[in-house]
Amino acid sequence: MKILVFGASGLTGGIVVDLALKQGHRVVVLTRDASKFSFTNPNLEVIEGNATSQTDIEGALNNVDAVIHCLGIGGKGQGSTTTIVSESVRAALAAMEKTGVMRIVCMSNVGAGSSGTWIYNRIVLPVFLRWLKPIIEDKDRMENLLNSSQLDWVSVRLPNIVTGASKPVRASEDGKGIGISITAESAAEFLLQQLSDNRWLQRAPSISN
Repeated sequence: MKILVFGASGLTGGIVVDLALKQGHRVVVLTRDASKFSFTNPNLEVIEGNATSQTDIEGALNNVDAVIHCLGIGGKGQGSTTTIVSESVRAALAAMEKTGVMRIVCMSNVGAGSSGTWIYNRIVLPVFLRWLKPIIEDKDRMENLLNSSQLDWVSVRLPNIVTGASKPVRASEDGKGIGISITAESAAEFLLQQLSDNRWLQRAPSISN
C-alpha cells in the first residue's frame, strides 16, 4: 500500500512512517521542510508543500491508496484558537475526492465530540486542561468535516501521548472506560491498522493503553 502521511515530523507521525516502512508499505511525506527527514529509504518519498493547500496535497496523492493525518500544533500550543488541523483536513478531503483516494485515518483527541467522562468534560478539561480546549475545538471542526464526507474515514481520539513501547490497546465508542494515556507506538500501530480494518469505519473510537 502507498500511504500519504501528514505530521510525519511529530512524535506519533514519525513512528507511523517508521512502522509503515517496516511493514513494507510505500510512504509519501508532505512537509514544509524536507531537511527534517535526513534518513533515506527506497520506499520513502518526501515532498515539500503546504498541508493546507489542496493543490500541494493533490500533487502528493499521486498513486496513493490511503492517508494518515497526524498533523497537530505540537505540545500545548498557545492556548489561543487554532484551525490548522481542520483547514488541513478540509483541503485533504477535497483533494482526495478529486483524485479518487478513499481512505483517511485522522488523529483526534479524547474530548472531541463530547467523548470522555462527565468529570473530564465538565471539570478536568475546563479547569485543569484549559490549554487543550482550543485544540479540541479544532478537532471538533475536523470531525464535522469527516462526518460530512463520503470518504472512508476513521477519527482516532487519543488521550495523553507518552513515549514508550507498544502495549495492549483499549478502545471505546464514547471515550468512557479508557485510561489517561497511550504510548506513541501503540497509537501509531492502531492508526496503521485502520487502513485495512473496517470495524471503526466512519466512526471515532477513543483508545488508550
